[in-house]
Amino acid sequence: MASAPAPRDSRTPDAEVWRSLTVSPTKSELFTEDLYFRECWSDAVDVLGAPHGAAAGTADGGPAPWADGARAAADALAPLGLLSFKCDGMAARRAERTLRYLADQGFSVLASAPIRHNRHSMRELWRYNWHVYTTDRLALMTLMHSVTDSLLLIVRDERPEPAVPGSVRLADLKGSADPEARGPEHLRTVLDPPNKIINFVHVADEPADLVREIGIFLDRPRRRALLAEVRKADARAATRRAAAEVARLQDRIPASDFDLEAALKRIEPLTTPDALGRLHHAASGGTRLSWDELGTLLDPADPAVDVWDFVRIATEVLDADRPASADLLPPSSATEWRTATAR
Repeated sequence: MASAPAPRDSRTPDAEVWRSLTVSPTKSELFTEDLYFRECWSDAVDVLGAPHGAAAGTADGGPAPWADGARAAADALAPLGLLSFKCDGMAARRAERTLRYLADQGFSVLASAPIRHNRHSMRELWRYNWHVYTTDRLALMTLMHSVTDSLLLIVRDERPEPAVPGSVRLADLKGSADPEARGPEHLRTVLDPPNKIINFVHVADEPADLVREIGIFLDRPRRRALLAEVRKADARAATRRAAAEVARLQDRIPASDFDLEAALKRIEPLTTPDALGRLHHAASGGTRLSWDELGTLLDPADPAVDVWDFVRIATEVLDADRPASADLLPPSSATEWRTATAR
């Protein structure tokens, strides 16, 4: 007699599968109880782990045994990467440049989905990173990450290294937000952001993060549709759809040059000479402003104030970071994955 399918709430990766999703024991422990990872992992096994020839995520042909489906899903996730454009990346018109970079580096687009952050989703996505931010910077992040719709991409590494997942190679290529810590080969260097706060794109660090982040970005019907698109692996059609979605979004989203001096010049008629002087002083390295002080000098809710001019100025005048430990879940690297595989 065939065994009954495992209840969805018991569908956690076993030790072997975890080793294909992350090199961090801490991450596997935390994600075992993480709501977003658990939900999306179950969907990933249903859709990506379905037997070949069966309708993904349906009962057609019967579901695979859970352990077999989990391993198949992990194998399917191995070459994948996740990249999402931040709102500033869309406004700065860096999406097309990013698509070209991905193709040049051997990544093909398999699926895309429009996304929009709210104050909760952004805090969940960066739960293990944003503890280093001041409350003033959190207020700024709430504004700048929820201004517009944006786009999520799932890509496949067409130049895979057996020991290194596609998400890890892509994360290494992304480069640091700190310009001093990245080289000319990194995506963020190619995108040329104005500072470390405005940096245009986000990338999932490992396969486990990719699963969790899809669970944050998309509800169940949309994420299962995205996973089904990944399973089809029609890169040519997916690339066309992503390019069309970029064009659609850019038609709706006003562009910004993210030039500090130009932004200060543009807001000159909208504030007082004294307020403008304080903004110039703070932006040139003088006394920092608080979020509330900044709002009295330049009101982001004023329809005449361009939101990206406000953001660009804010990134230079606020205290951004507080004394805190480094990332609570540090990103992995290709070197760590090679070492783990060699053990």
